[in-house]
Amino acid sequence: RAVERAQTSKSVVPIPGIRQASEALQGFIGFDPRYSVMDPEAESLASAYRGGESASVISDLVGALSPFAYASAMSKMGQIPGASMAVKRGSTRIPPELNLQMAREQAEKIGQDPSPLARSHQQGYEHGWYHGTTGDIERFRKDLLGESTGAESAKKGFFFARDPQNPPAHMLTKAPSDSKSIELLRRLGIPEDQIAKLNTVSMAGHGAETASGYSLLGGSREYKEAMRKSNAALKKGNLTEYSRELEKAEDIALSEQRYRQRLVARFGEARDEMLDSIQKAIYSKQLPQNEAEELDKKVKELMPYGWYTNYSPEQIKALKKEITDLAGEKQAESALNKLDKFMSVRNESQLADKTLGGSNVMPVALRYKNPLIYDFQGSTYRDTTYSDLVDQAIRQGNDALILKNTYDPGASRAQLVDVGVVFNPNQIRSKFAAFDPARMKESDILAGVGALGAGLTAPEVIQQIN
Repeated sequence: RAVERAQTSKSVVPIPGIRQASEALQGFIGFDPRYSVMDPEAESLASAYRGGESASVISDLVGALSPFAYASAMSKMGQIPGASMAVKRGSTRIPPELNLQMAREQAEKIGQDPSPLARSHQQGYEHGWYHGTTGDIERFRKDLLGESTGAESAKKGFFFARDPQNPPAHMLTKAPSDSKSIELLRRLGIPEDQIAKLNTVSMAGHGAETASGYSLLGGSREYKEAMRKSNAALKKGNLTEYSRELEKAEDIALSEQRYRQRLVARFGEARDEMLDSIQKAIYSKQLPQNEAEELDKKVKELMPYGWYTNYSPEQIKALKKEITDLAGEKQAESALNKLDKFMSVRNESQLADKTLGGSNVMPVALRYKNPLIYDFQGSTYRDTTYSDLVDQAIRQGNDALILKNTYDPGASRAQLVDVGVVFNPNQIRSKFAAFDPARMKESDILAGVGALGAGLTAPEVIQQIN
């Protein structure tokens, strides 16, 4: 439509200040070599706008321009009197690929790396942190601090979790090397390297799982959304919408409760069938008293109380082999089938715990220069509270608080993690952010609203960083 109007226009209404805005127009319609217009009719557009076509047609250009020309227009729109609002109305968020391109251009000005990951490290961001939420966060807001948990410490800063970076050495193994369980594995002929692997505690995923627990607080995504809408309707005085959304929230909660109850029943049934089948398979042979006692001891070492909730897939695989060796292939067949059935239900249960609520675990990077660091050394006892430590960090002027080797379970089981607290939203970026050095003072986690910062000089970019 813009091309059509440009081609047929006989008289044009000049934009005030058009001569002074020539550089901005060149960038806008693609003559600036830093940008590119991919429309084959660009020359027609250029002819009309060189003459000063009415600003009302400028908004039609947005669809005809490449992202780079669009960025140029966005960054310089204030220089085109009469055009500013037309462009603003048609734009809310620039495309991610354009955001990355602009960030690369700003980075080149000050000698930073073209890769976002490498560039983020140069800017002081530290990756590996996670935050749990039921929504899609565009920016962290101080006015919403503590809304999910109500904890005193959560009202003072933004909390994140990561896998422990330096866990205590004694927490990295499941059992001492001279323990009965390790000796049993040796007697079974399992190589030392495999024993070491089986005996190693992996803490990978602790940060994400802890964040996931917080994202489930207060109900599912759908339930929270319905409650949010009902509360908003009540504030507006719309009682009809309030009742409808409240009823929807109740239906969602009841449906999820029924599903979880059925899942708990299926879990218990599958577990009991599996344990009974394994017991029958292993103890099907008549053995002398001493051999029976030895077998019983071995079974208890192989399958300690609660093993079915804690064993990893690798441990389950090794256990299936041991059951087959103890009972014989034919006798073990039914038990192994029941074990597979139970694992299927267990996996469904774990998946429901993590995803039924529509939880969203955000991988983020945090930026801090002067953190207060406190190591709990894996102790479940806290000699000082999180809230007190947050107060201390704020009082001392620290820009972050790092709580190492602590337990912060949220709504999930307690696992060893590092907890990070920052106090300013502009210290937080999504792992997938552009890491534009010219936009480090913004709170948007992708720094992707508008084309702000385009056209800054190197000193201006450095000023943004500092």
